[in-house]
Amino acid sequence: MGTLDPQVVDLLATLSKAPPAQPWDVPIASYRAAGEKFVALAGAPNPHCDVRDFVIDLPGRSVRARIYRPKGAVGSLPGVVYFHGGGFVRGSLESHDVLCRELSVRGGFSLVSVDFRLAPENVFPRAHADAMDSFRWVSDHAGELNIRRDALAVAGDSAGAMLAAATAVRVQERTPVRAQGLLCPVLDVTLTNDSVVRNEQAPLLSRQVLAWCIDQYFPDVETRQSAAASPLMRPSLADAPPAFILSSEIDPVADDARQYSAKLEKFGVGSEHQEFAGMPHSFFLLAGVLEPGERAILTFAEKLSGLLR
Repeated sequence: MGTLDPQVVDLLATLSKAPPAQPWDVPIASYRAAGEKFVALAGAPNPHCDVRDFVIDLPGRSVRARIYRPKGAVGSLPGVVYFHGGGFVRGSLESHDVLCRELSVRGGFSLVSVDFRLAPENVFPRAHADAMDSFRWVSDHAGELNIRRDALAVAGDSAGAMLAAATAVRVQERTPVRAQGLLCPVLDVTLTNDSVVRNEQAPLLSRQVLAWCIDQYFPDVETRQSAAASPLMRPSLADAPPAFILSSEIDPVADDARQYSAKLEKFGVGSEHQEFAGMPHSFFLLAGVLEPGERAILTFAEKLSGLLR
């Protein structure tokens, strides 16, 4: 494992005073509640953003959603459909509210955050279906949302980045996707990448926790190699949209980002990958206490905005 940034070391020393319980030792509701407490480390919510909650009605079910738009913005804006991280088992509109506000304001686009169904109550492919159907819904209702249908991207972090990448390649047949933005993406749930071993004891996301989360959403081991689960398993990515991928060095899934970016380029798809040295998984959610997290959010917003314009 590489060397952690001094800011991360200081943060971990503080968190160690009240170490979180392992997910397999507590009820799933308690594990989810513990994740929501990290919001306090995300920083102050950006006030220059209009926010509205609504419901997306899908076949046989509905999902909560939240739309963000920079205050004072005029006319239709480029749009981003966003899927939160949390290992498929936790995370919510609230856990990623600060991040989504910042991305919308800094990127100058509207952002729709989708609260997809979680495991273990809902296993593969339900979250994937929620993601793809929600993206199509936003595209079909772009006019009502004051979003440009011809400038619509998909994005997400961690497990949500897998949903984003899978959506990007699978909805293209009838729904245009201008770009994809991935933050610390989980793209290989077979856990065979070198970084899984190299960073197996990484803070914030260890190999053991990652494996537990995967077990909850992919209880059928055979589905983990499915191209429907992750585009990293697809024979070709020629139809994928351009990407900006941001990752962290001290992360079991660090190699997922590198390999996906390289595979996109292999098939002639524009891809830019930036890795933050010394940072653990999902460090951008701790931007209130980690300066590189704040920098990562600004970079991601600007790069994604550039792909949309």
